[in-house]
Amino acid sequence: MDMIEAMKVAVAVARHNSFSSASRDLRLSAASVSRIVADLEADLGVRLFNRTTRQINLTDAGMEFVQKSTCLLEELDLMRSAVRERHETPRGQLHVSCVTAFGNECLAPAVPEFVRRFPQLEVSIDLGNRLVDLIGEHFDVAIRVGPLNDSSLIAQRIFTQRIVFVATPQFCEQYGTPRTLDEIKACPSVTQVSREWGRVHRFSHQGKVIDFEVPQHLTMNSARAVRNACLAGGGYSLLGDFMVAQDIAENRLVRLLPDYEPIEHRSSPSMLSDVTPHVKSGCLLTIWRRSSVARIPRETS
Repeated sequence: MDMIEAMKVAVAVARHNSFSSASRDLRLSAASVSRIVADLEADLGVRLFNRTTRQINLTDAGMEFVQKSTCLLEELDLMRSAVRERHETPRGQLHVSCVTAFGNECLAPAVPEFVRRFPQLEVSIDLGNRLVDLIGEHFDVAIRVGPLNDSSLIAQRIFTQRIVFVATPQFCEQYGTPRTLDEIKACPSVTQVSREWGRVHRFSHQGKVIDFEVPQHLTMNSARAVRNACLAGGGYSLLGDFMVAQDIAENRLVRLLPDYEPIEHRSSPSMLSDVTPHVKSGCLLTIWRRSSVARIPRETS
């Protein structure tokens, strides 16, 4: 027996003093209403209604049951309304971890609009390239580059990062414009290396896949620092296309070796699975992805 439905039927019958009126109000057949009341009385072991051919009256037990049922049903409605409001109006805290370069160049400009749209949210973004413990450090979502190794996490691709060779026009005037990987290896470089990342980049050229071991002339662990050093003439660099798109458009940097096609690195948000106890509702993370992430520039040609 569905106790909530039975409570609603008993309250409706008491309110209308009629089985037939209650059935119309509840959009049930009169026979269904009678059966539900009979099953309820059998379950409780007491009579709730005194029935005659002319009228229906509540017994003492029935009056107590209807009064308490009315309060419980009102509490249930309030609880459902509160949950629905929370579902429709995100609130609370959202803790995000993001790789530094992507966070600086793409995520940071997109987040203010997200916060304006959902003023009851508190968003905290931690920028860094270290591997964070999403569960232990209470992150709700993380943006990382590369494949997802931990099977307890769920990833959705949001962006394709393409690593490109760039240098200043003055660099090309001084050293010439390299045409091959061997030629560019002979030129000074300033590149990003973070632990093992950045030491080797993979390219496709004339149908062949080539692993390019990055020279260690000058290395830094910050993409923004590498870009600034490159702009200052420190050498050619390998940077994500989203980092240098504006510089190329405004001729501060030029792309080198454009026929060497980078094999993509993917940035994906790694969201904890539903079984993780501290994760916010799936609705909240869906709203996060569809708003802020949707504003991040997509693939750059």
